[in-house]
Amino acid sequence: MCGKFYREIFIKAKKGIDKKLSEINNPADVRNYLENALRDKILEDEENIRQGFNAVKCTNCGVCCRLAVSEFGPNELLRRAGAGDKTAKSFLEVFELYENNMLPKELEDYLPVKPAKGAWFYHCKKVENRNGKYFCPIYDKRPAVCRNFPDTPLENLPKSCAYNIWKDNNEVKALFIRALNDIRKFYLETILNGK
Repeated sequence: MCGKFYREIFIKAKKGIDKKLSEINNPADVRNYLENALRDKILEDEENIRQGFNAVKCTNCGVCCRLAVSEFGPNELLRRAGAGDKTAKSFLEVFELYENNMLPKELEDYLPVKPAKGAWFYHCKKVENRNGKYFCPIYDKRPAVCRNFPDTPLENLPKSCAYNIWKDNNEVKALFIRALNDIRKFYLETILNGK
């Protein structure tokens, strides 16, 4: 989604929070709203999105195994993993860079959007092809990075992915949740802590 659209969502979320805060006179109640009530609402909305995720059945097309796109190259991922970034560590355990960072031609049609300049293309080290069909030989024991994909409707999904309907139905909601959470954290840090 474009930045302008997110700004519109962010402004709408901020207006809602500001309206609620203007109705609260006691600083303790403001803190309680931000720390508890708003957090609980965000968690509830995230759970609703997760329930929709659980209703989707993966078609096992294998494109996500062969088409992992990252803004980070292998050296940056190694640096991040070394600094304790669990996502980078898990990603590197599963995926490796395509030779010369060249995406195979047969996968280009699966890209949801043209990748940004500087994108890095990876594929699963274990995915196998038998008679033109791709499958995971460790599917029942696959790592969390695979089991949880996509972990948000904000992921760039291959065009053929069964989760695109879920993404389309929840992308705006996920952006709104992100905005609420960012605003909530900012208010807790700046307004309530006097920063």
